[in-house]
Amino acid sequence: MGEANGNGAAPTIGLVLPGGGARGAYEAGALSILLPALEARGERVSVVCGTSVGAINAALLASLAGLPADAQAEAILARWRSVRRGDILARLISPRLPLRLARLVGEALGLPGMRLTNLLDPSPLRGSLDRWIDWGEVASNVRSGRIRSLAVVATSLSRGRPVAFVHGRGPALRPAGDEEIGYVKTTIGPEHVRASAAIPILFPPVRVDAPKSAAGWYVDGGTRLNSPLKPALALGADRVLVVAFEPLLRRPATVGEDDHPHLADVAANVLDGLLVDQVVDDVHRLAAVNAFFVEDQTTGGSPAARSYRTVRGRAPYRKVSYALVAPEEHGTIGRLAAEHLAARYGGLSALREPDYALFSLLLGGQRASRGELLSFLFFDEEYIGALIDAGRSDAVRWLDRHPRLWCADPAHDLGMDVGDATALREGRALEEWREMRRR
Repeated sequence: MGEANGNGAAPTIGLVLPGGGARGAYEAGALSILLPALEARGERVSVVCGTSVGAINAALLASLAGLPADAQAEAILARWRSVRRGDILARLISPRLPLRLARLVGEALGLPGMRLTNLLDPSPLRGSLDRWIDWGEVASNVRSGRIRSLAVVATSLSRGRPVAFVHGRGPALRPAGDEEIGYVKTTIGPEHVRASAAIPILFPPVRVDAPKSAAGWYVDGGTRLNSPLKPALALGADRVLVVAFEPLLRRPATVGEDDHPHLADVAANVLDGLLVDQVVDDVHRLAAVNAFFVEDQTTGGSPAARSYRTVRGRAPYRKVSYALVAPEEHGTIGRLAAEHLAARYGGLSALREPDYALFSLLLGGQRASRGELLSFLFFDEEYIGALIDAGRSDAVRWLDRHPRLWCADPAHDLGMDVGDATALREGRALEEWREMRRR
């Protein structure tokens, strides 16, 4: 059976799934290895948190929680291997394209009655979610306790902050740094998941009506909180599985090119900041807390900090073990997208899917940033298969390195030495002191 936590009870396992469009297939590949590995240890995921496509995978997993791990893995892989572009997006090149372009120009010029809130049409996703996910099973698995908490994160346009819609147990205590995250208990349905996946500008905002207290328009949770690690800990996870799309070592600085940046370069940089960097930053904060941890499961770094957290209704710092699955090299997924686009839709083959040819043209031809952007919207079956294989391979690599699955040592996987850990500990203590002064 799984090892007990500091209180003698079986640990609560949390799963953290960030957003990334078609990259969700990578998450599916990683889960197909991790879920059976957990079951072999007598453990299972009971807190599931996702943003954007991670919210889709989180809800899918919650619907499958009554199955053995091998069956869950096969079902997740089958869902993703069946995904096609038409399941997610309506065709861009269609008789409606001139009207869409006219609305885009009218929106830019401020012409009355000419509005365009989104460049792409994700209307097929509504029906696809109902085919892929058994919402009755989600509710049943939450009621039975197979899933303790399912959380999907979206961004409220009226409040300007991330909202975690929680099906199941809500957070008992407000964790540090979560003042800007709203927690709303509800029965999660397709509208919450579509809201979490409504990429701004590309997709239209989604109206959420339940619960009434949080009704309003929402967009992709990745704009504010792409890596829902904080909600997983707030919902009681003692250990966390995190899937990321870039290595968790920070990207080395590079010297800028001489040529003027293309639109694709700027957009890729913005996406890195919104999506990739958030995951890396959250994992490094987790490592900082582990480095800051100095006594036992119920104590933090100093009596003053512990007293402050208790008065504010926050749980004390605790050491959190983790499993982190990510590619070994930066840009791996972007390169996969570019390679498969060239192989599948290069030359006259582009006539089979002219939307992809148009995307490639708009995103900068042969520029490296093109692959990074295409990797979010490239729902091609062979590319999806390659992502699944990459996720499985990287999960196996983690297990080879960590035969017991879990790790809590920031020096082991994040390239931190003793000096780095000391700096993290001191930085976290300074952050706590500054917050105490602000209050």
